[in-house]
Amino acid sequence: MHKPDHLLEFEVREELGSDPKLDNSRIVVKAEDGVITLSGAVESFPDLARAARDTGNVTGVKTVDNRLLVGLIGAVIADHGISAGCAAALQADRFVPPGAVNVEVTDGWVTLTGKVHKHHERQAAHYAVGRVPGVRGVDNQVTLTDEPIAADVAERIEKALARKAILAGSQIKVSSTGHTVYLDGSTGSCGALAEAVDTAWSVPGVNEVVNRLVVDV
Repeated sequence: MHKPDHLLEFEVREELGSDPKLDNSRIVVKAEDGVITLSGAVESFPDLARAARDTGNVTGVKTVDNRLLVGLIGAVIADHGISAGCAAALQADRFVPPGAVNVEVTDGWVTLTGKVHKHHERQAAHYAVGRVPGVRGVDNQVTLTDEPIAADVAERIEKALARKAILAGSQIKVSSTGHTVYLDGSTGSCGALAEAVDTAWSVPGVNEVVNRLVVDV
């Protein structure tokens, strides 16, 4: 569904403003032919992802170009304090294997390194440190170990995609080379696209998902 730029901007602002967990007072929204650019600042790193997710839920949005910055309000937290908080958050997270992920902090920016077995473990580490006060951004360089992968992995993913109600009407072709999966085609929303990518990652043995899907509205 194509919407004029001014209408799409208005609806995105309304969506951001209706989220009780997000302070959108410093977010600037610009629309151009279905592409939404978010600029300005939010208070915390999780707010950055939340704003992008809210925006992608609006009908007519094809892509979200998230240029938001994290601007802390109040005292700046020193890197050593952030590092200690990240280490504690990783240790407390039940999905992150103990001792598998290392943390480095520079000017509030967190770099994660190490190796885990599953993609959801890598995501868990990202989310865990992202919630630590003072974190301005996360560079997740954690890699996956090579796990056995089924020869029919593309077919398994296609069947999993077909079971998702949110993906009804999507046109998705799945192919694979080694541990890498390729997604081609289109979905009807940003949310559906994200669901397709998450589904591909959920299959054992997948080490990389190359997303070439587009949102067709």
